[in-house]
Order: sequence, then structure tokens, then C-alpha cells
Amino acid sequence: DKKRTYIKKPLNAFMLFMKEMRQKVIEECTLKESAAINQILGRKWHALERSEQAKYYEMAKKEKELHMQLHPGWSARDNY
Repeated sequence: DKKRTYIKKPLNAFMLFMKEMRQKVIEECTLKESAAINQILGRKWHALERSEQAKYYEMAKKEKELHMQLHPGWSARDNY
């Protein structure tokens, strides 16, 4: 029985926001702990207007569509 290749889930809107903003937050606050940085990013995300979040939801939608094309029939359960 061959071990399956692990396929990551497509990033959601918040994860795309975190990916884009993480370095800026690190530079602003000089924190290195991932949990503290994630808390700050979470607060920033919730402070955004829905219209500002829309960019990330659109990016996530495109990422999900691409993921479905590259891995048709894939389910997150396939990784476990």
C-alpha cells in the first residue's frame, strides 16, 4: 500500500491575509512568537470592513478553484 502524497488545503481568506501581513506586523512590533503575532493579525482582520476583506475572499475563491482543477476529487480527509 503506497503512502499518498500530502496535498495541502487551499488557503482561506484569513490565511491569505495573514500571509500578506505577517512580515509587516513582525516589523512593527518586534515580536517573534507566532501565537502573539497571530493574535494581532486576528484583531486586524476583525477590524477590517467587509469590503476590505473582500479582496482576500476573492483570492481564496480563486485559490480554491485552482486547487480543484489541479486536484479533482480531492478531499481534506484524503490526508488522514
